[in-house]
Amino acid sequence: MTRHRAVALAVLLTAAALLGAAAAAAASTAPPTAQSALNAPSNDDCFRCHGQRDTLKRTIDVDGRQKSIFVDRAVYDASRHGKLACTSCHLGFKPGPHGADQTQAWLVTAKLTACENCHADVFDMYRGSFHGNLVFGKSSGAAPVCADCHVAHNITPPESPAFRASIDSLCARCHAEQLKTYLDSYHGKAFYLGDVKTAVCTDCHGGHKILAPTNPESKVSKQNLVATCAQCHPGANENFAGFMVHVDPRSPSSSFAVWTFYALYIVLIAVVFTFGFVHTTLYIYRGIKDGLYRRSRHG
Repeated sequence: MTRHRAVALAVLLTAAALLGAAAAAAASTAPPTAQSALNAPSNDDCFRCHGQRDTLKRTIDVDGRQKSIFVDRAVYDASRHGKLACTSCHLGFKPGPHGADQTQAWLVTAKLTACENCHADVFDMYRGSFHGNLVFGKSSGAAPVCADCHVAHNITPPESPAFRASIDSLCARCHAEQLKTYLDSYHGKAFYLGDVKTAVCTDCHGGHKILAPTNPESKVSKQNLVATCAQCHPGANENFAGFMVHVDPRSPSSSFAVWTFYALYIVLIAVVFTFGFVHTTLYIYRGIKDGLYRRSRHG
């Protein structure tokens, strides 16, 4: 009786294995869908339309602006995401004309929420940052999201010199005044002259978890400023970190003390040069009147 049971059990296990293999084979031959990253449509399907040069002039309306649907495949393939399927970011899209059910809120998904699928830890930092609070709160689209800084189809490795060199210009899109005062500083002038190792915006303010200076967790808060400076300047102390940055000497509202010294400096320069000009003019006039410059006088 035991032998018969063992044979029956073996038959059942064999049948289950065969059924499982058949199901796996059927799944592998099933048409791919955009719902699964493992069964995503080939990028060839996407670039068959979006990679053609004649689509350069074809646009779609994005928040009142016309955006080209063309994507340069060579640029995308060479980017950090070049090995990913297009539908990794364009969730829900399938080959062929895209209906409203696929394109609903596609821009926010591709530029922001889809990033969380692969970068959950970074996304959590961003969500808790000043920018993230605006985006998920009251920004109305005014604050930057992931693809605003990392672009979309031409993502550059963040650790590369090219990306580092672009950081200040990226921040200046929203913080133009701060860029001006940064360029007035030693760091800004060194960077402008080609020293890409000097401090840029993210070295002081952070990258994904940028917080207001009044926040104790901010890299530029009073509690953390010395440690932030010490990243590049070992031995930095409170006196060193007390250097005033982002100060416009031409504006009394920026810093009245700095503006006062700047105004006195300008007055001093004006007085010195005016005195020099008047003195030189009178000297030349007296020389002409006394004949100091006549050739016969020196003959």
